[in-house]
Amino acid sequence: MEQTTNFAGGCALTYRIRKRFDGDRICAELRDAAITVHVPVPTVATWATSDEVGITAREGELRIAIEKDFRCLTRPREEDEPDAYPHPAETADILKGDSGCLF
Repeated sequence: MEQTTNFAGGCALTYRIRKRFDGDRICAELRDAAITVHVPVPTVATWATSDEVGITAREGELRIAIEKDFRCLTRPREEDEPDAYPHPAETADILKGDSGCLF
């Protein structure tokens, strides 16, 4: 996963998550205006296929938090959210008819 945010003046910040095939801890690096977070493959696999919303880690003073991006309940289905996870409330009986974004 990789995204870039553009700032005024032509500056940009790229942030990405990469699978880590060696090692068992989450770590991050900053290089050439890009933040890369390396996550062990087993951690990514468990997180991506579970109800777990986020994963967190600490690297010295740095706190790392990665959270799933859920589909917004207020946008029409036709709007593009290709990388979003299904929203947990989409199938919840208690929230049927509610159009508010909960996350």
